[in-house]
Amino acid sequence: MPSLREQQQRFAEAILSTADALPSIALANGVDLAERIAIYRSNVFSNYRNSLGASYPVVCRLVGRPFFDTAVDAFVRECPSPAGDLNVYGGDFGDFLASYPYAQDLPYLAGVAHLEWAIDEAHRARDHERNPRDVLSALGAIDPDLLPSIRLSLDRSCHLLASAFPVLRIWRVNQTDYAGDAHVDLGEGADRLLVRRDAGVVGIERLDPGTFTWLRSLASGSVLEEAFQAAQQVAPAFDLGAALSAHVGLGTLARIEPPPVR
Repeated sequence: MPSLREQQQRFAEAILSTADALPSIALANGVDLAERIAIYRSNVFSNYRNSLGASYPVVCRLVGRPFFDTAVDAFVRECPSPAGDLNVYGGDFGDFLASYPYAQDLPYLAGVAHLEWAIDEAHRARDHERNPRDVLSALGAIDPDLLPSIRLSLDRSCHLLASAFPVLRIWRVNQTDYAGDAHVDLGEGADRLLVRRDAGVVGIERLDPGTFTWLRSLASGSVLEEAFQAAQQVAPAFDLGAALSAHVGLGTLARIEPPPVR
């Protein structure tokens, strides 16, 4: 007879499998295993659909609920949650949609999903005290010769994303309280976005190519000089002083890692 762990594993696999798949689990006589599995499967997938529907309301609105639920079911089977907290599940949904066969006629959909997940994560990011004046003072106290080797960390709520499509426009016109022209021109250009929470409110800002590249490089762990060089490659006129002043003042750049001691 299979061990309890083995039976639990088979049960979990049956829940995520097709409706016709049944595990070999020992049950009392007279119990309809297929019926019981179907009940559990229905409840589990309903919870997943509701959870991802809360995280991706615009994606759901764009494709309609039947399409969305079918996509969620396929995603769950491919990328089941490793934990019980569904509030933090679904970060890979955008990547999934990018390769989902039935969404290939909607090439912007993955970018919209990435934006919605960034907003979701910004809402959930842990609070910490930000003081731009302290950051500016700390920068001013560093030996100018050492400034190129410092690292600047983005606020925990900050997320950067890029898309070849105007995903911010798509997202905005699909808000329930939006009023105005809902036309979207997919050819109007790419979006480079910064999502950030400030005073409990999540905001979305479009960035120029240089600033986006600079912040993304800092976020990946580059020192200030490396990030500046990366920005200059895409925007030769990139103004480091202006970018530092703006994004320290806004709270985007929240912490400084001192340069190594020589």
